[in-house]
Amino acid sequence: MPRIFKLEARWTAGFAILTFLHLVLTSCATAPSSKTYVGPTTESSTHVTEDASFQDLWQKRTIQIGPALKKRSRSFLSTPFSGSGGQGAGGGDNEFPLSVTATLMDSSLIEAGLRYFADRIEMTQDEEATFRSRYFDRYDPTNYLLIWCELRTGFAQNYLNLDRWIISIEDDAGNQYEPARIIGEPPSYRHMVMEKPLAFHPERGYGEWEIHHKRVMLCFPNRDFYGNLIPSKGVQSLKLVFQQIDDRKIREGGIWVFTHETRSEP
Repeated sequence: MPRIFKLEARWTAGFAILTFLHLVLTSCATAPSSKTYVGPTTESSTHVTEDASFQDLWQKRTIQIGPALKKRSRSFLSTPFSGSGGQGAGGGDNEFPLSVTATLMDSSLIEAGLRYFADRIEMTQDEEATFRSRYFDRYDPTNYLLIWCELRTGFAQNYLNLDRWIISIEDDAGNQYEPARIIGEPPSYRHMVMEKPLAFHPERGYGEWEIHHKRVMLCFPNRDFYGNLIPSKGVQSLKLVFQQIDDRKIREGGIWVFTHETRSEP
């Protein structure tokens, strides 16, 4: 195989691995919660090379919005979670139908991820430079605040249609921002067959259901109208909110709490 095609295959493999970071890390013992505490940027700006350090950074920046999909015996599938996203398809009218795992992709995590996966597939310096360039071209972390999201639902697949949702970030000063763009990651949907608890259809006993799945990168502006960083230096927390357009009572969010500084400079 000509070298140019070998390089292309290696870059593609590395980029795909980095794009789907959560597939590497969902096996971590600690499931994300609706609130996480992000340490000072000096804590995460050091050179990260060990797997455990990278996973620790990822966990610290990951929150759960909505009910987590619980681990079940049929965990041979590519995700360790399964469930209905709530009480099931026949749940209450105001039930939140999504399970959202969201990771704040600040500069320290991005740099750690780029280094980790470059080392993992033994890139040369030129390959690593191209890999990095392609990542920055795709997501533009210099000009956007990035939040990686994995969405799942056991309800109708169209709940994953982001046109049904108002997505925003809110800081503790009351400032709100919506994504400037949303980048979907193919394949957009993945169907997973799961064992369904008896409570759903007792007349039929155990059955099977589908978990619908989607991955996106939310790209928020990282500067406000006046050119100030988002979140600003004095902000102590940032909340990611999903609110259904046709029923505003259906609303859930998760919070990143900044213990010292807000985040790394882009």
